[in-house]
Amino acid sequence: MTGTAEHPPRDPLYDPLAPDVIAAPYAVYRRLREHRRVYRHTQLGAWVLTGYDECRQILGDTGAFGSDFRRMGEEIPDAQLSVQTLDPPAHGAIRRLLVSALHARSHTAVQDTAARLAAERAAELRDAGRCVDLISEFARPHALHTMCGFLGVTAPDGPWLEELSNAIVRSMDAGLDPSRAEPGIKAKAELSRLVSEWLEVADEGGFIGAVRSAHAQARDVSHAVLANSLRSVFHAGYESVSRLLGNALARLVAEPALLGRAAAEDRLDALVDELLRLDGPVQAAARVCVADSEVAGQRVRRGEEVVLMLGAADRDPEVFADPDTVDLTRRKGIHLAFGRGAHACLGAGLATLQLRTVLSALHTAGIAFEPAGPAEYERTATLRGLRTLPATVHVTSPATPSPL
Repeated sequence: MTGTAEHPPRDPLYDPLAPDVIAAPYAVYRRLREHRRVYRHTQLGAWVLTGYDECRQILGDTGAFGSDFRRMGEEIPDAQLSVQTLDPPAHGAIRRLLVSALHARSHTAVQDTAARLAAERAAELRDAGRCVDLISEFARPHALHTMCGFLGVTAPDGPWLEELSNAIVRSMDAGLDPSRAEPGIKAKAELSRLVSEWLEVADEGGFIGAVRSAHAQARDVSHAVLANSLRSVFHAGYESVSRLLGNALARLVAEPALLGRAAAEDRLDALVDELLRLDGPVQAAARVCVADSEVAGQRVRRGEEVVLMLGAADRDPEVFADPDTVDLTRRKGIHLAFGRGAHACLGAGLATLQLRTVLSALHTAGIAFEPAGPAEYERTATLRGLRTLPATVHVTSPATPSPL
């Protein structure tokens, strides 16, 4: 959630960084949507959208609503220019390059590797015989090593990466806490330098090697934009996916029969889709209005910012009946967990695959969880995820054949 005020006033209806909102934001989203679907937020100085149709409208209209705030004359540091922040037509060249590199990778090989890593991590849990922190001992290391294997690079040092990655995530909320902005800019630049090194040495068989080959034929993409875009891919593949896995594991801790029920009904794919909808980490995305528009009857003027509350949109009762519950018969693929339009998440397939293989591996290993203490969420609003998730691991049955 972006913004420019040095000391933004607290909003009376929605304070995103308040401890109670961090712990349980969805009831707050519901009240905000019921109050006004397009709400002028005092603290952010922006329109906040909590309805599904309104968010879909903005995501699909890059002509009137941009991700590149330079279109309104705003100064954007070089470290922030990437596939995530550029709009068409400039966006097209870097996205085509990255998509071509994705297609160069064998889907079967990627799936096999993800399944193997998930099975190894599940086996470690099965043998643990103790209380574990499912975030530090499962979700984060699994996401890191799976992503680095996909990229074709060696996983960087844990504490160093954690410091940089967390600074970037906190900076997403700079509109709420301006002190977070500068550390995030510095962290992005440092991580981009690492990616530039990877571009020189990465394994030819990995994604970065494929990107390097594609870039040799696409000189309309600068090295800086390429490195920043790969940084975004890496960071999302680590940070967003680890938070997705953590959020999903938290639901399995709270609802221990859920995984077994989905597997018994041959509905693991449906469970994956519902976990993405209900527990996706990306709560918000910002756009700037570049042409006067109307959203749900509200006039939005050129230069005004809109914040799309994707976490709220995916629980809009006008689209999702009984929206706060897991429904394994619900129509799949209509949630906004990966966005839509030109800026739809490039790594959606890999993230979905990782969640699917983790669920399959846990079921195959006959693992169930029960709480072993209170879970703690990171104090971040844009990207939601857990800091700790203590759980006791139980082996409920002998290992079964994988449902994959």
